[in-house]
Amino acid sequence: MTESENTQNTQPSHVVGIGTSAGGLEALQDFFGNLPGDTGATYIVVQHLSPDYKSMMSELLTKHTDMPIFEVSDSITIEANAIYLMPPRKNMLITEGKLLLSDQMPDRLPHLSIDVFLRSLAEDQQHKAIGIILSGTGTDGTRGIRAMKEAGGLVVVQKPDSAKFDGMPTNAYQTGLADMVLLPSEMGKSLVDFINHPSIKGDAPVSSFTASDGDSKVLEDIFDILKKQSSINFAQYKSSTVSRRIERRLGINQLKTLDAYLRLLKESSREVSILSKELLINVTRFFRDDEAFEKLTTVAVHKVLTSGNGKDPIRLWIAGCSSGEEAYSIAILFDEAKEKYQIDRRVKIFATDVDEDAIAEASTGVYAAEIVQDISKSRLKRYFEPTGNAYVVSAKLRKMVIFAQHNMIEDPPFSNINLLSCRNALIYFQQNAQQKVFLSFYFALQQHGYLFLGNSESLGDMAAHFETVDERTRIFQKVSAARLPLKQPSSLKQNITAPVVSPISNSNVHQSRMVINNKYNTVMERLIEHYAPDCVVLNDNFDAVHVYGDMTRYTKGLGRGKVSLNIKDMICDDLAIAVSTALYRSEKNEEDVFYSDVACILDGEASYIDLAVFMVKQSDHQSSPRSYILQFIVHEHDNVVRKSPKSITFDGGEQSLQRIHDLEQELVKKQEHLQVTIEELETTNEELQSANEELMSSNEELQSTNEELQSVNEELYTVNSEYQEKISQLTEANTDLDNVINSTDLGIIFLDENLTIRKYTPHSANYINLRASDIGRPIHHISHELDYSDFLAQIGNVSTKGEVVEQDILTKTGQTALLRMAPYAVNDDISTAAQHGVLITITNISRLKFVENALVQAQEQFKTLLINRSKRLHHRIEVNQHVTVMVVDDDAVDRLRVQRFFKESEERSYTIVEAKTLEEAIELAGRMNVDVCLLDYQLGANTAEDFVKAMKIKNIDTPIILLSGQKESVMDKAFLSNEVIDVINKDDLSKPLLVRSIDYVLERKEIKDIVQKFEVAER
Repeated sequence: MTESENTQNTQPSHVVGIGTSAGGLEALQDFFGNLPGDTGATYIVVQHLSPDYKSMMSELLTKHTDMPIFEVSDSITIEANAIYLMPPRKNMLITEGKLLLSDQMPDRLPHLSIDVFLRSLAEDQQHKAIGIILSGTGTDGTRGIRAMKEAGGLVVVQKPDSAKFDGMPTNAYQTGLADMVLLPSEMGKSLVDFINHPSIKGDAPVSSFTASDGDSKVLEDIFDILKKQSSINFAQYKSSTVSRRIERRLGINQLKTLDAYLRLLKESSREVSILSKELLINVTRFFRDDEAFEKLTTVAVHKVLTSGNGKDPIRLWIAGCSSGEEAYSIAILFDEAKEKYQIDRRVKIFATDVDEDAIAEASTGVYAAEIVQDISKSRLKRYFEPTGNAYVVSAKLRKMVIFAQHNMIEDPPFSNINLLSCRNALIYFQQNAQQKVFLSFYFALQQHGYLFLGNSESLGDMAAHFETVDERTRIFQKVSAARLPLKQPSSLKQNITAPVVSPISNSNVHQSRMVINNKYNTVMERLIEHYAPDCVVLNDNFDAVHVYGDMTRYTKGLGRGKVSLNIKDMICDDLAIAVSTALYRSEKNEEDVFYSDVACILDGEASYIDLAVFMVKQSDHQSSPRSYILQFIVHEHDNVVRKSPKSITFDGGEQSLQRIHDLEQELVKKQEHLQVTIEELETTNEELQSANEELMSSNEELQSTNEELQSVNEELYTVNSEYQEKISQLTEANTDLDNVINSTDLGIIFLDENLTIRKYTPHSANYINLRASDIGRPIHHISHELDYSDFLAQIGNVSTKGEVVEQDILTKTGQTALLRMAPYAVNDDISTAAQHGVLITITNISRLKFVENALVQAQEQFKTLLINRSKRLHHRIEVNQHVTVMVVDDDAVDRLRVQRFFKESEERSYTIVEAKTLEEAIELAGRMNVDVCLLDYQLGANTAEDFVKAMKIKNIDTPIILLSGQKESVMDKAFLSNEVIDVINKDDLSKPLLVRSIDYVLERKEIKDIVQKFEVAER
């Protein structure tokens, strides 16, 4: 294999980052226990581990997977089909396939090591990254999967109800970014199916589908379905972005063709919604890219606040705001700058996005606790309010931002914008769509307005109309005054409505009452117009709500500025005192007031009028709303005015003085009341401020302590889980060991360093008088059945000197036993301990000694037998003067040759019995007493091995000399060693060789008979 091929085989197809904390051991065991070892991916486990305990995760997982497991060291290169475990108290990044470690900051809690790794994994591996969130507490991993989703990776989350601690899985699930929500045992199969899917492996990418007209039409149908549901034309997005997202959905749903996926979209509105969300890529965070926001503050924010006449409101547009983090981030920058430079100028921020759900989420202003990693403590304290496990944007910040649904490609832009931010959205659009958006941005911006883009975005053809403020952070300023045509897409409707703006607050909106038209309304209006004098209806604030007759003679014209409907601002100056006095008396005394002969100027002439104020209450309740009817009655020359009995002739001077006196008295009371109220409020405010500071300080301390305790709890739970698993294994091993010890006939006694009994086996009670209650008692308190006076002294020597004692002893019953005493390390290393425990083993060797003595006797007898060997051999020759030999061979020539050799022998006489077949030979052997059998290996279709097997079945024991023309290498070695006494090759056959072989066989047979007689005698 070449080096390049080897490198290719070790490179993983995907990199799987697994984040887990408390309760993660069981989930990891279920996950890896159902995962094949040859997926081609790399698996990197990131846990919250305690630095005070050695993790046993590696050995605990080894039983559940065949893949090698490594603890990560700095700059280690990952390989396929391997598992990597992050060490404790470290943060880990991945860059170009290498894992880099760094120490965690001890003063910054909580440590979100899972987020750190998953974000680097998404950046390094892009669409080849897979993120898995398993059991754990807190929100670690939530920000990481957001980055994973943005990069096009796969996100898998454990079902929260299956997790021992559901904090991490629940928070990850609630983001709505999870592609799969599964049990850990189900994840393995789903991952394998996803990784091996043709579109994911690259064997059949979606981009290749567009090569045919049919598949191109399918893509158009998919875009049509998406547009019907979301009103967004995704055909204007880059094909690579669309293709990659559809490829992922094909892999997740295990579909092989676009036609099949189109059918799924038609049948499942949920899948349409998921694909739409995938294409929108709503992933953001507060102050994303800190350097860019710092540069924006330096070069643009102050200049924007001081631009123009310094009074007009500042208008900002955040296009593609997603869930609102960027809009609030810029709002914070401007609010801080206003305070720093003491600028009192209204800032209005229009934050828009095409996704209605994202806008709804942004409008609530509620964000998960994970934002503490993106926002400084001072900003968090000033602009956010904690609530449960979340933070809510302050009312001050929320009022600065107006959220609206808006399609920047197709909808008309805003206008007169001072700063426009659109970051990391344009990169997903096709070139023509980008050009259309830039034209809208150019139109929206004021002269010298600023444009803030993402790091990967550029102006393209619009660069000539902008000046680069900072190239690195993509900040530009509009410098051109040219009028560029704002081309509207043909799909726009003629009647374009403004974006739907979400409400700034939850204030109640009073609905207008519906007027019920009936046939008498017109009649009543005509009667009032004809008979009633000029009058105006006022509310309890003296604001005009309805006018009857002609009031223009009694009121002033409209001036510049804000319009006021209060009667005191509208009434003519010469009637002001009379009107205000009458209204004041009516309000104070809760009665009708009538003034007569009020002098005024009407139509340029001096005139007198009567003035009436009627108070009208909606109900009899004291607090019910009031209305006032202010009536003007003009004195006609030819008419006598009917005066009310309560009518008072209006004296301007007197009424003015009285009115001034009343106002002065009321002012004094108000001032006294106000002073008392101010003092009470100041006191209360000081107390509240002090209490608030104490509570905030306590809350910060408690929050910090809670985070530390939560982190420690997660680490301890992980350690506890590992120890529980280890204890289970040790318990199992201890049980196995106890069963082994108890099933043997060994007496074993364990003594600690104080020579007290720790444990013993039941068999040891045969030698030492032990009972279950003796555990913990010193060994010298226990009697024994050993005939060994130095027993206790030797135990002491072994304990103090660390020597091993082994000796054969006798018991009081006369049995022989092997006593062995060895040092036993109870707590410390044997080599360093001053005093050791002792391990005593007692083995019954009585039978072993008996066998040993018997072997000595047998050895002596054999020695005698060998000394007299020559005499026995001579005797054997005399006894065996006649030998019966059976020749079994299917070759007649070989049989005659053997007969000739026997006839030529002079030492003894031979009886030759011949057999041509296996059956004939067995029949002769069973009928005759044969001393030796000369056997050919090949007998027709049978062999010598078949003959031996048949002889064993017949229980016939005849010595065999194998006579064959074949080589020994083709024969069974076990057969030659165990069943044949001697082997003679037919090519080497001669009379002396044949006779010596028969003598050797007869001698072996005689020795065997002697041994059998000896064994019988022994029994």
